[in-house]
Amino acid sequence: MLKKLSIFIVAGILVGCTNIDNLGGKKDSGPIREIGGEPQIPGETKIVEDVPTDDGKVVNKEANNENIKEYLSIVKENLKGSVKKVEDSVENNYTVGLGETLVFPLDNERAIKLTASPKNTNTKINLSNGKVSFRSVYQGQYVLSTYVDGSLNRKIAIAVIAKYDFSEREVYDVIMQNFESKSKDLENAVTLYKMMFPTGRYAKEVNYLFLKYAYDIKNTSLMSEALAGVKNDFSSYSDSEKATILRVAKLTNKDIFVPSETYKTSDSELKSALQEYVGNKGSLDKNDKVFIEKTKKETPETANTVAREKVRAVLDETVLTKVGSTAGTSPKTVKNTTSKNETNGESYYDKAMKNLNSNPRVAIENFKKSLSTEKIQDKKPEIYYNIASSYAKLGNKVEVTKYLRLLKQEFPNSEWAKKSEVLTKLIK
Repeated sequence: MLKKLSIFIVAGILVGCTNIDNLGGKKDSGPIREIGGEPQIPGETKIVEDVPTDDGKVVNKEANNENIKEYLSIVKENLKGSVKKVEDSVENNYTVGLGETLVFPLDNERAIKLTASPKNTNTKINLSNGKVSFRSVYQGQYVLSTYVDGSLNRKIAIAVIAKYDFSEREVYDVIMQNFESKSKDLENAVTLYKMMFPTGRYAKEVNYLFLKYAYDIKNTSLMSEALAGVKNDFSSYSDSEKATILRVAKLTNKDIFVPSETYKTSDSELKSALQEYVGNKGSLDKNDKVFIEKTKKETPETANTVAREKVRAVLDETVLTKVGSTAGTSPKTVKNTTSKNETNGESYYDKAMKNLNSNPRVAIENFKKSLSTEKIQDKKPEIYYNIASSYAKLGNKVEVTKYLRLLKQEFPNSEWAKKSEVLTKLIK
């Protein structure tokens, strides 16, 4: 099973210094895939025994899936075994391998901070007993500044280098090949690319290919991870690519920033994806509301729009039944008229009903609370159904199935159990 790598933990830096996050600037594109601060390489990797400390020599290797996997296993072992490169002399320039910990002494300096680093990278730095430990899994040039009594004393340059001499173009070509074949090796190649070329010329394309791969294989975990790498470059992608990004955002229930000009698109694919994305949002901004009103007025309606409206009608507790069987026959709308709780104050049920259409998440929260407080037994099957329909609006099929099952088990003869059959068909 491939292991997901989450955001690399940035170590806190030193007494009297500014937080490292405020020094290197905002990290725009997604980090490499890491877990618990210690990167774990996706896929099954060959274990490299007796990993030596990197001597700084670069090995000539061809970029292919096997060699990429091999080098990732080396980096993994560096991290797992806390491989250290210890320097005894005070210098202004050091070199260390990817994933190795560099340890070096200071010259009576009491504080140190990171003042320069490649974009889209993180580091782990610590000062203890006059010695600095530094580690990064991202290739590039780093600068540490030391201080004495609050004043800058000197700057230390650290070069983090990869042991294998893969070129950026070679790794990118491997990614493309794996993408076309839908190979899981793509995850390895993307991970290594982000390590070796955090500011690479193909970074934007690589981030999108990873997202499209995750979307194509329907891996929600990978989709969520990949979204972090593309969302800040949203405007620079094509209309078709934007549509895919929006679909991923919808499937993962993530809100991303969509520029106002996107709402003015004439591209049918992008417009359709935008409709689905906006319809899934918990709260709408001004652009969302204007877009919804605009699309409502547009004619003629497409088949997809009609279908979506039909689903929405059912989820909004409106049952659509066809009159006649001829094509083009208009549906007849029958509203549910179930009464609300009659209490002196606003009940959880009342709060839920207020948010049933506008904010499904809030509706779910209050419906669940009402289950334990509702004294009218006949109202509970309706509440079960409303919870299921609210989850359906959020695209959570697991919870929909769960609450429909509870409804049928506890109230098999209720009208809501019968009505649930329609909802069951809609989510398949």
